[in-house]
Amino acid sequence: MIGIERLNVSYGGHKVVDHLSLHIQKGKITTIIGPNGCGKSTLVKAIAGLFQDAKAHITVDGKKRSVYERREFSKKVSFFMQYNEVPVGVTVEEFVLFGRLPHKQKWKPYQPYDYERVAWAMKKTSVSSFRNKMVSELSGGERQRVFLALALAQETEVLILDEPTNHLDLKYQYDLLELIKQLNTEEQLTIVCVLHDINHALRYSDEVVVMKGGKIVIQGEPRSCITKEMMWQVYHIQCSFQEHGAYKSVIIT
Repeated sequence: MIGIERLNVSYGGHKVVDHLSLHIQKGKITTIIGPNGCGKSTLVKAIAGLFQDAKAHITVDGKKRSVYERREFSKKVSFFMQYNEVPVGVTVEEFVLFGRLPHKQKWKPYQPYDYERVAWAMKKTSVSSFRNKMVSELSGGERQRVFLALALAQETEVLILDEPTNHLDLKYQYDLLELIKQLNTEEQLTIVCVLHDINHALRYSDEVVVMKGGKIVIQGEPRSCITKEMMWQVYHIQCSFQEHGAYKSVIIT
């Protein structure tokens, strides 16, 4: 689905992503984990096309990222990024409607289906009750859900999420991750997710990619990758694991 070959990204002479190659499978939830500064967010920004030189090293559905026109790519991949700019004077419903722009014909109004998709996205993310509020007046957690609603309204095959649980309290973290899992199952979305919480990665991922120093340390099925040895090698912490029903949890010791 998404292929990355020998990708390098540098900031001010410092290499943040170092000769990285990765294949992201269609229809799976792939979670990228690793310590701060390891290159997780830079990797997903490269897929988004924020680094011009990186486009030649990325393919989506076998087609080079550099060949896609912006509108065409926006119909295939949507992004939920950290530190999104909050619009002023725009209601939640108006903002989520921006997600339909790649599908809108030039000089023509939005169609009934566009509004249906927006209503569906707001309902899925539990923001319908404040659809008429200004986005700038919302709490951090509410804004996170509105930005996710916009990404869902875009109606793409791939959804890339950069730390989507930031600013959310514990209940909404699990609600959001359950929604992501549901979207993967019911809508057959391919999902790439950057997370900090190892237990979230264990519980909700089909595959994990562990990064350190701009490189991939290990990737594969979560239970085989997230081990005591990996936690020490990558995070320098001692831990143990406990089984809770069908799930395995990291216990920091």
